[in-house]
Parts: sequence; C-alpha cells; structure tokens
Amino acid sequence: MKKLKENFYKILINRENFYMKQYYSNFHKEEMFLGVKELIDGIYCVLISDEKNEEIDYLEAISFIKTLGKSFSLNMIILSEEEYINKDYSSKAHRLIINKKNYNVISCDKFCIPLRQIFENVVQENKIKITHTKENFFKYKIPTLTLIGMNITIFLITAFLSGNIFNIDSGILSKFGAISKELINEGQVWRLLTCAFLHSGLIHIACNMYSLYIIGPQIQQIYGTKKYLIIYIISCITSSSLSYLMGSYGISVGASGGIFGLMGALLAFAIIERHRIDKKNISSLMQIIVINLFIGLSIKNIDNFAHIGGLIGGLVVGYIVYRTSNKKITGKY
Repeated sequence: MKKLKENFYKILINRENFYMKQYYSNFHKEEMFLGVKELIDGIYCVLISDEKNEEIDYLEAISFIKTLGKSFSLNMIILSEEEYINKDYSSKAHRLIINKKNYNVISCDKFCIPLRQIFENVVQENKIKITHTKENFFKYKIPTLTLIGMNITIFLITAFLSGNIFNIDSGILSKFGAISKELINEGQVWRLLTCAFLHSGLIHIACNMYSLYIIGPQIQQIYGTKKYLIIYIISCITSSSLSYLMGSYGISVGASGGIFGLMGALLAFAIIERHRIDKKNISSLMQIIVINLFIGLSIKNIDNFAHIGGLIGGLVVGYIVYRTSNKKITGKY
C-alpha cells in the first residue's frame, strides 16, 4: 500500500498540478505529506490516512493547514480494513473511503469524486505494473543501458589495443577520437562528440558509468527518451567545445561532461518547478553539483572546462526543452 500511496501522490504532482507540503506529526513521530493544489478561492488539500488514525491525522493536518493562511478544503482518503464506521468528528473534511484489502471504494463524498477517479486509475496502473515487473524495470533504463553498453564496448576495444585496462594508451585514444586541439583545428570536428565515448582507464569509466546509470533514468522520466538523448548529446558537445576553447593542447576524453549536462537539466527542471518541489531537494542537488565541481578542481588531470561546459549546456537545453514542450494539466476541483 505504501507504493500505491507514493504513486497516487506522484499522479497528483505530475498530472494534476499539485505540490507537496510536509509537516511533522507529533503522534507518528515522523514527517507527514499533504497534497496541495492552488485554486482561485483557496487551496484543495489531500491527505491519505488509515482508519485507526483518521481523527488524529485530521486534527494535525487541520492545525498545519491553518498556518498557511489560506481558505482551504481538506479531502481525506481513508484506508479501511472492514466496514467503515463514519466518524462525525468534523464536517470540514470530505472523505473517500477505500477498502485497503481490495482497493474498492466503500463511500465517497461528492467533493472527492475527482480523487476517486484518480485513485481508481492509480490502482489499475499498479495492477499493470505488478504483472509487468521486468518491463517496468527496464522502461526507464534502456536508453541509459544502451549508452553504457556503447561506452564499455569502446573501452574494451581500446583497452585490448593498449594491452592495459587501467591506463589506456594516449595514442590509441587519439586514434579513436579524443579531443585534440591540433586535429580539430585541421577540421576533425567530430572529435567534439566521439571524445565523450572514450575513457582513460577502468576507474575512469566505472565512475562515469555508475553516475550515468543513477541520473540517466531520472532525466528520461522527466523529459522523455528523445529529449533525454538530445540533452545528453548536446551536453557532450558543449562540454568538449569549452574544453577545446579553454583547455591545453593535450588530449581529453570521458563522459563526465555529458553527465554534468544531465545534472544541469535536472537543475533546470528544479528551477522551473521550484514551487512544487521541496526546497531541500533543490538544495541537495546544488550541493551535489558544487561538490563535484570542487572535486574536479582539487584533483590533477581533470578537465574542469569540460565539466562546466556540459553543466551549462544541459542547464540551457533542459530549460528550453522543458519550458517549450511540457504541458501541465490544469483544472479546478
């Protein structure tokens, strides 16, 4: 049921223009979540509670909502194991009562009819997910796993030709398309992209591929597959372009610029949706970016211009793409 609740809140955020509010429960001794949607005449609040905790959850939620200083409508989804006993502790809360064993609707106030429709859709989607576990596992990973597979394949070839998996020969990397100012000046501009699929050693590729595996699926869920790949490729190019313009005459390789671009795209999303995302999450993302840049500046032989170029490219492209193509569902409850 915990997963179902998470998916329900995600639907409210992603499809229905809600945002989440957190408050501390003295009863549960943990943070509680409340879905909120801004309306012309106030806010429409959604709280999910278990029948046995319904009254205390209501009282704590009401106490928190009043601190927001807005007119409100509190709508509670109550999870009940048996026949629900109506509790007339307040007339201010509208209730959708759900049997948590089979997820059937027991009763529904007229103000909760939109929630009922959303909840039933979430239940149906969860049933589909349960029967297609493997498909869902790979749904947001295939493009990322494909990129990782390409990187690993090229790495193994260069490692074999170098005869050393820990330190790839610079001459081999140059032949396969590493950044080289001299060669790019001669017209080999394709190196601005091919360099992103080359790595100098086992530790280098392992760190980059792990980072790509973590952040890639997140970007795909936000932007979609095509835009995710567009953001990644453009970030790779802006990364290598800044490295070419500002770097030395040595060679430079690695996917880290593209990965920084994905972080930039994630930051763009956070900036646009800052009113719907917890500020702690935005702060954590900023800290991760700053820490990674600082690490790069603290270690020798790190192409920091590539990291900065990728970050800027991903931030700009991500912002433009999300602003121009993302369509939010609006409506009034």
